[in-house]
Amino acid sequence: MIIQRVNEHEFIDAFRSSDTYKNNFSYDGLKALYEYFEEVAECNDSGTFELDVVAICCDFTEYNSLKEWKENYSHMKDVNFIHGCEPDSVDYYTTVIEVGDKWKGEELHKTAPFIIQNF
Repeated sequence: MIIQRVNEHEFIDAFRSSDTYKNNFSYDGLKALYEYFEEVAECNDSGTFELDVVAICCDFTEYNSLKEWKENYSHMKDVNFIHGCEPDSVDYYTTVIEVGDKWKGEELHKTAPFIIQNF
């Protein structure tokens, strides 16, 4: 197996250079994913993570707001975005990756973008 170490720029470029997947995530979303996968790699026994653009695009989705997420998961209309892994929060059901810097205010989380691992 050949392992290539990539930096944030190369990670983002792997998505942006794909005709099929270049629009799956925003620039800030790709930065957030890179940071997330760096943490995942650190937790793995091997200390690595395989960069598979297609698999990541199938497994993760970026949403612009909680409202947009609820449109895709309408059966979970009572779920809100309250961190803490409570049954009424998105992070109870799946991995949530905050995108950008809009997450600083209490109410801004309702309109802030985020990425989830599809479930």
